[in-house]
Amino acid sequence: MRAAIGYTHPPIPRSLDMAHLMRSVSPLSHFPKSRGFALLALLMLCHTASAIDLLGGMFAKPTINKTIWDLQEQFVALTPQGLKADERYAPNAHPATLEPEDIRDAIKSLELWDKGGFFRNEEAHPLFSTGQADMLGRTLAEALLKAKPDEDVIFNLRGYADVMLDTAKEREWTAGRAFYADGKLNLIIGTYRLRKDRGQRNAEAAHGVIDNYNDLYFDTGSRAKQTGKMPGRVVATAGVDYYGGAGGKRPDWVVIDLKLAAAGYREEQVPEEQRKTAEKAKQEAAKLTLERRQMREEMARMRQQIKDLSAGGGSVKTVEERLATLDALRARKLVTEEEYRKRRDEILNDL
Repeated sequence: MRAAIGYTHPPIPRSLDMAHLMRSVSPLSHFPKSRGFALLALLMLCHTASAIDLLGGMFAKPTINKTIWDLQEQFVALTPQGLKADERYAPNAHPATLEPEDIRDAIKSLELWDKGGFFRNEEAHPLFSTGQADMLGRTLAEALLKAKPDEDVIFNLRGYADVMLDTAKEREWTAGRAFYADGKLNLIIGTYRLRKDRGQRNAEAAHGVIDNYNDLYFDTGSRAKQTGKMPGRVVATAGVDYYGGAGGKRPDWVVIDLKLAAAGYREEQVPEEQRKTAEKAKQEAAKLTLERRQMREEMARMRQQIKDLSAGGGSVKTVEERLATLDALRARKLVTEEEYRKRRDEILNDL
């Protein structure tokens, strides 16, 4: 290894503390930058566990209780609610029976404003690709149905970003955590659109290593604190709110009313002209319903009048009123001609 980096140094005792370690390396300015970082990485790996603990578990991997789906570096799995034994949270509403279509469309409704604002505008773009939303719809529904109250769902999905003036695609990954509580889906984003360093890929390719992504760290998010870096803020739309309400300080954590968010997304997919046509038809149907109700009320009133005519008195005025009412009923075609003649004869016989 020393020959590879072009530098020799006396063996470093494992008992050295980190400060001594750094002093013993000599200034890295004597090396090319990449070789200096390689040496530092090697020395850190060779050092004691107490030095490594300085990382604070930053790259700790979550415990997998059950794998729901996995494909190469992609996965959906069940994990304890917290990474550490002392992290305790209120039980989730698991197992939860949710419609995959509602999860899918609610997730499709999520948009990210990369300027960090709260409201939708022309710079907002989908938080997940269509393929990722479809996959989450299916797999989250299955995972939440199998999850226990003390388990969360974690996931990592691959996507593709346009590069080189949209002439090529580059792999990227989004990872996070989900759980269902208080009638809503909670979604925490850890890794967002992570890409492998291009220089590292080129170096590996020079040695015949192609498409190796095992060294990437996929942060699945945490309830305790924000661990990933979001490039902006999810847009607050119908059914989508931030953890802690509108003033929430976690841009990586959203709370979703699945039915409301899914309905809002589906409505937006209907073309404007079709929405106008549907609204017009709805208004016409409401008007027709009102007219039918009024007609039924009028017919009931006239039936009562017919009943009153049959039992009416014999005064000249009453007879005139009864005949006028009967004529009105015939004009509206609410009685047949035969019924009209029969009732008219009955009225005239009362004279």
